[in-house]
Amino acid sequence: MTTSRTRLLAAISAVPLLALVIARLAWSGQLPPVVASHWSGTEPDRFSDTTTYFWIAAAVCAAATAIAGAVAARARTDAALWLPATVLIGWTVATAWIVSVAATIEAGSPEAATLGWWIIVPLLGIVWAIATFALLPRTSHSAENGAAPTLPVPLTPGERAAWTGYARGRWAGVLALAMAVAAVVSALVGALWLTVLFLVLTIAGGGFASVTVQIDRTGLTLSSWNVRWRKIPLDSINEARVTEIRPAEWGGWGYRFTPRGTAVVIRAGEGIVVTRTGGRPFAVTVDGAAQGAALLNALVAPRPAG
Repeated sequence: MTTSRTRLLAAISAVPLLALVIARLAWSGQLPPVVASHWSGTEPDRFSDTTTYFWIAAAVCAAATAIAGAVAARARTDAALWLPATVLIGWTVATAWIVSVAATIEAGSPEAATLGWWIIVPLLGIVWAIATFALLPRTSHSAENGAAPTLPVPLTPGERAAWTGYARGRWAGVLALAMAVAAVVSALVGALWLTVLFLVLTIAGGGFASVTVQIDRTGLTLSSWNVRWRKIPLDSINEARVTEIRPAEWGGWGYRFTPRGTAVVIRAGEGIVVTRTGGRPFAVTVDGAAQGAALLNALVAPRPAG
């Protein structure tokens, strides 16, 4: 059932490519040589050769369809990320060409074309992508299958212990660097609001480039560059488990809020999932997760007397 539904949704992702080809054949006798291809509000401000535009759109749609098929064939656990993305890209690109041609034909010339209500058509791709995500089968929750490690020797009363682990994300570092360059360029050209925006994105990206996870008698703390920004108190923790964290199961990378819990996903791989009293689970990817989870469980558990 799970595989069949995924394959069906992947097959349906070919609809944008089919719609593009059908529209091309239907308009074969009245295609204008040039169409409006970019819009400023509802008015065109850029134009493209119709045939070239078609083949570019067809190539993108074909690639999106092929990726969707490959994801379904391999039964990838991250299908919940890939399939909605391929649907959104394919539909947006295909309908952009269709809308451009339709508006140009309707107006009689590309310069006179107006977008009007046609703008709704590409936006329907967002609805389709959301529906695809909702209909995709979910894998079993990793937290339910993960191990709850313990220390080989329990902590004695009064004994203190702490553990520090790290998670580094290359993508976040690259993003932060790119945003920093963009901020400098924006400042040089006098775009103040863009400068501020890119600086905020630089700080956000830099924060996820290197995350420190600390566990001690106060609980679990997350920090970046010695700045603490997330704390799970020890008295709110029931148990810590170690599991393979897949971004698709938590809605992607970064700071994620999902129906199953909150997560800080820096990369795919091992991480700690904490179940909390009266709260949703919290997950974080970190190297050496087993050691951290073992200490956290030891701190949560009652200490032996004497």
